[in-house]
Amino acid sequence: MSDISENPFEDKSQIKDEKKDVKQIAEITVDLLDKRYTEKNQKVLRGVHPKSHGCVKATFKINDDISEAYCVGLFANPGKEYSAIIRFSNASVTVGHDLDNNENSSRGMAIKVLDIDKNEKFLDKDNGKRNQDFLMINTPVFAFSNSMDYLRLNQILLKNNDDPTEFFAPLQDQASFPPEVVASTLETFKVVSLIKSKPVANPLGVQYFGAAPFLFGDDRVMRFTAKPSGEEQAQILPNPADENYLRRALLERMQQTQAVSFDFMIQVRGKGEDNLGIEDATTQWDETQYPFVKVASITISCPQLEIDSVENKSECEKLEYTPWHSLKAHQPLGSINRLRRKVYDASIDHRDNDDRDEDDGDEDDRGKGRRDKLKRDKGKHKRDKD
Repeated sequence: MSDISENPFEDKSQIKDEKKDVKQIAEITVDLLDKRYTEKNQKVLRGVHPKSHGCVKATFKINDDISEAYCVGLFANPGKEYSAIIRFSNASVTVGHDLDNNENSSRGMAIKVLDIDKNEKFLDKDNGKRNQDFLMINTPVFAFSNSMDYLRLNQILLKNNDDPTEFFAPLQDQASFPPEVVASTLETFKVVSLIKSKPVANPLGVQYFGAAPFLFGDDRVMRFTAKPSGEEQAQILPNPADENYLRRALLERMQQTQAVSFDFMIQVRGKGEDNLGIEDATTQWDETQYPFVKVASITISCPQLEIDSVENKSECEKLEYTPWHSLKAHQPLGSINRLRRKVYDASIDHRDNDDRDEDDGDEDDRGKGRRDKLKRDKGKHKRDKD
């Protein structure tokens, strides 16, 4: 593990102040996993994005003609091609119908770029492997701006059995809450409304975003996105839509012979610029002012008929994704990214300490057995050192 490095974009005093919140969120994460799974004698799944639509094999190739200005970190070598594994998912904290309460919800695309060059310094290795993870959702920003918002959400989920409704109480009774809480809750409401307005008929057919800032070398910052190559396809939902319609759509597309491709693109800005929004994950950079630039291509070969096999689903479930599986050159920035390091580790630890028999990869499988209780803050899940 490499410590969070000093950089021109983060406030050291804020990092110190938020540590108590992040520790509490990690503890609540474990409590929530116990309520969702352990107390029901079910196999522990991920704390977020537990429902997978499938994992696919891909290649991640740096542009041959990439500008020298963008030859940084993973993108340092023009034409370099890596193998990758991509997991498509629902962002909901529990496994359910793809249309949650008959409404659209957030979707995820997580790319694991495999076997990065040894001369590049890593933050956290992936079980000893030098893999770069890019975690994305289908909106340009997160619904929660910082650790305080995320703590309040998780406290409400724990108290109300995963019902987040109370989080929006400040919008109904503004006089009873501090103005900053009302303002941040309003931003969350706007993002949630955006999520509900974005139908997804096929996980392979929509654009995904990193939704937070990341370092780009020593003195620049980036945001990234993966967008389907070619013309944008209309997302027309099946009627009726069954509870696993997104998985079915992915499987049907992966039975075809034509490859699926995405353009991997970045926005890059420098230190000292205004409105970077490093500590507010609901901030979006104006694409007309800061356009995305393509730096790599993602190709998913077809057909891949093994996606629905028991072995593939089991291996997909075992994969661990975190934005901190990362080159130091692309260090995650901001409050939400910092809390993800400890919170995702807590979720990974809890899954690793579940000693139930391995299921067949279906999220609704009910495994049996016992597992050791995760001991908080004991660091049982050791990150590898450079």
